[in-house]
Amino acid sequence: MLSVLGLCAWLAAADPLPPPPPQVFSNDTVLATVTGERVAEVSFVAAHCAALQRHLEFTLNLPPVPGPVARVELGDVPGLPPVETRVVGGAVLLFVRLGSPQEAPERAAQAAAQAWLARVALAGGRPVTGVEPWARQALACEILTQLRPSLNDYWYREGRREIPSSLEEIVAGRAPDREALLFWRALRRTLGGPADQAKGLIASAHGQPVLKRLAAVTKSPEEWWLLHRAELLLSREPVSLGLRESAESLDDITRFVFDLGAGDQLISGADLPKHRELAAVKLSVEARLKGLRREVLRQNPVYHNAWRTFGTWLEAFEKGKPEDLAKLWSQYQEERRLADSLRREVEAAMDTAVPAAK
Repeated sequence: MLSVLGLCAWLAAADPLPPPPPQVFSNDTVLATVTGERVAEVSFVAAHCAALQRHLEFTLNLPPVPGPVARVELGDVPGLPPVETRVVGGAVLLFVRLGSPQEAPERAAQAAAQAWLARVALAGGRPVTGVEPWARQALACEILTQLRPSLNDYWYREGRREIPSSLEEIVAGRAPDREALLFWRALRRTLGGPADQAKGLIASAHGQPVLKRLAAVTKSPEEWWLLHRAELLLSREPVSLGLRESAESLDDITRFVFDLGAGDQLISGADLPKHRELAAVKLSVEARLKGLRREVLRQNPVYHNAWRTFGTWLEAFEKGKPEDLAKLWSQYQEERRLADSLRREVEAAMDTAVPAAK
């Protein structure tokens, strides 16, 4: 019989036991079953699937797709792209590599969108590879805007200052996410009610060209796109302004132009108190103060202090002492200088960190 010490020595010399298999977590949604070794990642992707289902149900009145739910497996499979779609045993299977925290939201949204579109294609007897790229990109963007509402304002602000992508780029999935989202929302307006919008989306999942449908309702799809894109952007008032808009709005509200007898001339805020008895000056300052009170809460935080200081100067303009007004104006100029400096730093950091549009 082995002694206790001998048994311990024998066990230590034996081959080590294989490591236990990793624990796999699972989260079931109406759209897909998400599995992975990290519970936080599984919950993260499942939330994106649930967000898409809400969009389809409440915006388009679409019931769940018939047939087995998709399966989304999270992991790093060598040789596969970040989001890979396959059909296995009559069901949709996706392999997803979330990547870095910056990449994960977009990949999770792409996976959810592709899972639904592939299920629709499969239910209609069509190949999952025939799904139009724009549809996958647009639905992914709808998911992101649901979970991150500030993206709506960001993309709409971008759209107002950026050149529109061509329909060819959008349909091929080569346009920025912003343009795919705007195209889908413009298309929904043209298609009609929720039932017609749903039919149009399902048609793209079945590989039917969206440009052919547009050609049936308009003589020039490109003109249609430019017109409806502009209408869409103008119809939405941004909840908050970006850096550029806050700066430009501040430029407008602090620019004083009056005719003092020699034609219109630009007057500095430091010199304006000398002319505050003029009726035109009084009316202008009153109007600007009302506008500032209405707009100040929408300003970008970087410019908030400059806006508030300028508002204090407007409030004191009618009865304030000239030296007090001069001090407030100097304070406003300093706040504006600091805001402009911070804006340059933020924009430089964004240019470095944000990848180029696809």
